[in-house]
Amino acid sequence: MAVFAYIATFFTFAALALEVFTLLGNTYNVVLLRDLYFARLTLSDRFIQFGLWNYCIGKDGAVTHCSTPKPAFVWTEAEGLDRLIQGLEGMDKVFLTNFILYWVVFGLTLLALAITITTHFRRTSDLLASFAMFIAFLVMLVVLIIVLVISIRGINSAKGSDRSASGFPGPAMWMTVGAMGGLLISSFWYCVTCCFGPRRKVADGDEKPSPARGCLPLLLPFLLWRGTR
Repeated sequence: MAVFAYIATFFTFAALALEVFTLLGNTYNVVLLRDLYFARLTLSDRFIQFGLWNYCIGKDGAVTHCSTPKPAFVWTEAEGLDRLIQGLEGMDKVFLTNFILYWVVFGLTLLALAITITTHFRRTSDLLASFAMFIAFLVMLVVLIIVLVISIRGINSAKGSDRSASGFPGPAMWMTVGAMGGLLISSFWYCVTCCFGPRRKVADGDEKPSPARGCLPLLLPFLLWRGTR
């Protein structure tokens, strides 16, 4: 059943790679990074694209300038948006929360990958990795909802102020969706590895524990719920 662990590790690594590129996206006007933004707002004379750290502006399909990256960048601080977009004022804490949560997801993903590789896919580490990946999935879901709500509200507000304005989600948005899917899939396969992985000898004898024993922490809430009925 080692193949299950390798599948889980592959999806964990894939999710981690997507998270890294999303964290680096839109930070500088260089190849690849400038194309990894969460949302783009197109106006009559220019476009503005937003990331976790900053914004970039351009025209005719080419980015001309990116602002200096700073943590928890507030999108309404972009040049010329203070009068165009209404309804996002006073949301500094929301952007800060979103920024912190993304780093929490990154930390959990990196931790799960590290403990499974360094412990050679033992059941205890697989259990911890499964739990960490599921928590990371839930946190990433919150991040996605926050970014979607901010993007939709901002674009609709801009359209209300300028009829020529339009907007759409960027590659970083879809990369977040992909990372979220990878986290959920890896959590599932780590759980499968923990439940049905190869049997191991106990420390003081030749007795081989049941494969289901590794699943008891995962099944305990369900068993307790059944017992109360």
